[in-house]
Amino acid sequence: MEKGLTVVLEDIKKKVDKIYAGKAKDKYDRRIEELLSEYAALEIPEKHIDIYNSLINRGKELQKESNIKNTKKLDFFLRYCGAAQYDFRDNMAPLNLIMKSFLLTCVLFFVLAPQYFSFILPLIFVIPIFMGLRGIKKRMMNGLMMGVSVVPMGLLVSIIWLRNAYLTLGNFDVFVSGLAQQYHFSLEFTRNLAVACIMMSAVMFGSSIVLLVSAIKHRKMFI
Repeated sequence: MEKGLTVVLEDIKKKVDKIYAGKAKDKYDRRIEELLSEYAALEIPEKHIDIYNSLINRGKELQKESNIKNTKKLDFFLRYCGAAQYDFRDNMAPLNLIMKSFLLTCVLFFVLAPQYFSFILPLIFVIPIFMGLRGIKKRMMNGLMMGVSVVPMGLLVSIIWLRNAYLTLGNFDVFVSGLAQQYHFSLEFTRNLAVACIMMSAVMFGSSIVLLVSAIKHRKMFI
């Protein structure tokens, strides 16, 4: 495999060692060494050669002293190198898992939250969820962070549902009867609806955990 990118990374590391010091130098050295190790064992498919060449060109441009002193540009390039490995390996499964767990968590959050928090709470999260969805699709780190922001609320709502379900185990029929009178539904419909909501809360708890774990594990996929 052509070693163009590894050579560029080594040149960047030399410049980093001259410009930075202390914790910043250690952080960048550690990240670059990690990338060098990963790319040394990576074969670049022909169909992704344009992405590979783009990384090389960006790296060469970054080597200008004015650019490499810009921590935002340096951080972006290193994140780009890390994220590109998923493309080179044709490994989009983590992105699909993050997207599906995010959408499932959001849908169930909109369905279950109004029972205990009215419709105001879901409305507050409309914009963050929309921005998170767009950002995750584009594999942007800000979008991932925005998307993960729904996890605490998803866990909170699901735990409240599951806790209340547990507390009503001994008097479930009384609980259902109270709901039926409150919302003017039939007992059978209310019972089925309550069971469905409890099941959905369990699913939302699981999807929230999956989203959080997947986002942490595959955060390098995002730029």
